[in-house]
Amino acid sequence: MGLLTKIDNGIQAFKSAFSGDGDDDLLGLKYARLENGSHSYNYETERFGLLGLLGLGSPFEKPIENLKYYYTKTLFLQDCINFYADFASQVVIKEVDERGEEVKNSEYVRFLSNPNGFQNQVDFIKEMVINLLATGASFQYGNFFKNGNLKISPQLYNLDFNNLSFPKIENRYALSRKDIQELPIKEHIANGKTRPLKMYELAFFYDTIPYNGFGKNEYNASDFYKPMSRVFSQIDSIRTLMNTQSSMSHMSGHNVNKLISKSTSPGEKLKALPGDQKYDIEQKLNGFGRYGMKRGKAGDIIATNETLTVSDLTRDGRKMQMIEMQSNAKDNVRNCFLIPQDFFGDSTYENKQWSESRFILGQVKTITDNWLNELTHKSPGYFEARKTKLIGTYDHIGSVAETVKRLENEKLLSENKAFQAKTEALISMMVAFEQMKLIIPGITWDEFCNDNDFNKFLKA
Repeated sequence: MGLLTKIDNGIQAFKSAFSGDGDDDLLGLKYARLENGSHSYNYETERFGLLGLLGLGSPFEKPIENLKYYYTKTLFLQDCINFYADFASQVVIKEVDERGEEVKNSEYVRFLSNPNGFQNQVDFIKEMVINLLATGASFQYGNFFKNGNLKISPQLYNLDFNNLSFPKIENRYALSRKDIQELPIKEHIANGKTRPLKMYELAFFYDTIPYNGFGKNEYNASDFYKPMSRVFSQIDSIRTLMNTQSSMSHMSGHNVNKLISKSTSPGEKLKALPGDQKYDIEQKLNGFGRYGMKRGKAGDIIATNETLTVSDLTRDGRKMQMIEMQSNAKDNVRNCFLIPQDFFGDSTYENKQWSESRFILGQVKTITDNWLNELTHKSPGYFEARKTKLIGTYDHIGSVAETVKRLENEKLLSENKAFQAKTEALISMMVAFEQMKLIIPGITWDEFCNDNDFNKFLKA
C-alpha cells in the first residue's frame, strides 16, 4: 500500500469517525442491505488511534445492520418480543448458598433492584431481553466485575451490539485466559467519540450461539463475536408484515381510484392541467361544492397537475389476499419465538393459563437463568468468597403458582390411586392364599408368593 493511499484511507477514516450520521442515513442506507435480502450481519472495518488515521493499527469490526429497526417498525414482532420482556421483568432474584437457602438482605440483589442511575430492575431487564431477541446477543458493562466491590458506586448498563467494535480474533487457541480478559473493545458514543473497554468489564450471552468465526468458505476472523439472531430467519415474513400493514393502511384511507387528463392516448403519459381547470374538474366529478350536495367530500377522482403515468388503484379481490399473507407471516414469526397460539385469539382460561406457565418456565426463565449465571461468573470477587450464586424464580406469578399446585395435586392423586390399587391387589392375594390352602394343605405364604411370582409386586 502506497503512502498516498494510506493518507487517503486516514482522511476517510477521520471523516467517518467525526462527521456523524444523520437519522435519514440510519433509517435508510444501513437497513437497505437487510431489505435487499441479506440474512447476516455485515461488518465495517475501523482502525483507532493515531495510526488509524493512516490506515494502520489493529483492525476492529463493527456491525452495520441494526435489527432493532424491525422491532420498532413491526407491531407483531414487537408484541412477540414484548411477551418475553414483560414476563422476564417479573423475575424474583435471590442469592442462595450451597444448600440452596436464600441469603437474607443480599447486597447484590439490592444492587440489581437499581442497577444504574437511569434504570430500575424492570426497565433494565426489559431492555436486556429486547436487545437479546432482536440482535441475538446481550452485552452489559459493569464497573465492578473485576473486583466485585459493590460499595463504590456500582453501575451495570446494557450496551447496544451495534455500538460496539470488536477486535479480529485470528487464532483463539493462542490466547491465554489473561489475554482474553484484556482484549480491547470499543463503544461508540455521541459525536463520533469512542470509549475504550476491556473484556473483563463486559458480561454477554447469546440467544442461540455465536458464529465464532464461522464463514461460508473458511474461518472468518471478523465474525468471531457475530450472533445468530432469530430475526434473520424471519426477514421475509417481517417484510411481509411491514408491507401489508402499509398497504392496508393506504387502502383504508380516501384513496384515488381514477386519474383524469386531457390526454388519453394509449401508452402516453398524462399531461398536467392548469390549477383552475384541475379544481373545476374535480368539483364536477366528485360532486362537492356548488356542483353537488356532498360539501366537503374527499373525492377519489383527481385531475393531474403534474406529469404522471397511469396506475390502477381500483380495489379488487386480489388485494384481500394480504390478510391471508399477513396471517401466515404472523404464524411464522410466532413459531420462530416459540410463543403458544393461546396467547393470540380465543382460547379457554385453563389453556391460556397452562400455556403462559409453560412459556414462562421454559422460554423466559432460560433467558433470566443465562443472565444471572453470567453475572455470577463475571463477579468472582463477590460470589467465590461467599460460595453463593444468583437464581431467579417465577413462583409468585398466578399462572405459574396455579400450574405448580395443579401438578402437585395430580401427582398426589396419582400416588393415592396407585396405593389404593396396590392395597386392593394385596387383599385379593390374601383371599387367593386362603383358597390355595384348601387345595394344598400346609402351603406357606412364602411358597405361595414364590410359586406365583408375587415377590416383585410386593417389593414394588
